[in-house]
Amino acid sequence: MEVLVEFIWTIFAYIGIAVMVVWWIKAVYLLVYRGIVDHKIPMWKIRIKLGHYLVLALEFLVAKDILESIVNPSYQELITLWAIVTIRTVLSYFTNKEIAEVKEEMKADEEAAEAEEKRMAEKIKNVKTKKFAKK
Repeated sequence: MEVLVEFIWTIFAYIGIAVMVVWWIKAVYLLVYRGIVDHKIPMWKIRIKLGHYLVLALEFLVAKDILESIVNPSYQELITLWAIVTIRTVLSYFTNKEIAEVKEEMKADEEAAEAEEKRMAEKIKNVKTKKFAKK
């Protein structure tokens, strides 16, 4: 049983690390691609995706630490687990909070763009109406 739990926590650790590494590489790629090729990719999209996957990776690592403490339940292991889970939970909380703030910024940007688009359409309509009225 202990060997199975160790195998599972090792898998969780590798999954957490893999998710983190893959999404860091993808975020760097998207930043470079955005800077060189497509300037229209919004920065908030990259930040939100990266944030979601970092939280996911942290959840796998917390699960790994919990499984590890089940197999090695010494006071030192439990204190270490408490500290690690606390740190990772705080990181997850603030990452989720930042993701929510970025989504609010995104919504405000979209609303401002829509308002600008409506204002421009109204100006065009007014100009056309004035030209038609002169004829």
